[in-house]
Amino acid sequence: MSALPSKDAIESRTPTIEIRLVRTPDEHAMAMAVRAAVFLAEEDNITYFDEFNGNDYVSTHLIAYVDGDPAGIIRLRWFADFALLERVGIRRRYRSYQVLAGLARAALDLARQKGYRTVAGRARQETVNFWKRFGGRQSGEAIHMYRGTLVPIIHDLPRRPDLGAIEAGPFGDPEFESLIVQPEGSWDFSRIKSRPEPQHLTAAE
Repeated sequence: MSALPSKDAIESRTPTIEIRLVRTPDEHAMAMAVRAAVFLAEEDNITYFDEFNGNDYVSTHLIAYVDGDPAGIIRLRWFADFALLERVGIRRRYRSYQVLAGLARAALDLARQKGYRTVAGRARQETVNFWKRFGGRQSGEAIHMYRGTLVPIIHDLPRRPDLGAIEAGPFGDPEFESLIVQPEGSWDFSRIKSRPEPQHLTAAE
């Protein structure tokens, strides 16, 4: 039997970080457990009913796993013209720039693939510069809310052809219909992306 690695060896190695979309009841329970560990355990001004207010069943959640252990969470809610990022939390033992960056990148890319061009959110003052690194900008003065003082942030998402995107239609087209029935966040854009761009005729032509 091989010896267990020393504590120093464990702490010095680079952890494996994976971001996954919540799809099952078990994964949903993991997401709620992370939220409870972060907000209910660490925030004195947050009650259970503040944190779990019913929106969790009409939202999309992404979980960050560190070496397979649920470590961080971000929630997205979808409106007609924008997506909303909220409930960003990372367990204390896993709190790092790498985990937060993984969640932010995955959430923004998911919104972009769903066709959104605007993503909004509210950040703690100490994380405003972080969100600016990901293309965000402050959209107003700090707001005093029950969760504390938060800064409104907005992202104008540039298009990323390499990621693909779901636009409105062409409905009834077999390729488009096969795209939109695929599992959320696991779309295969290969055939859609290979389509040639439409040619726009000028008046002279």
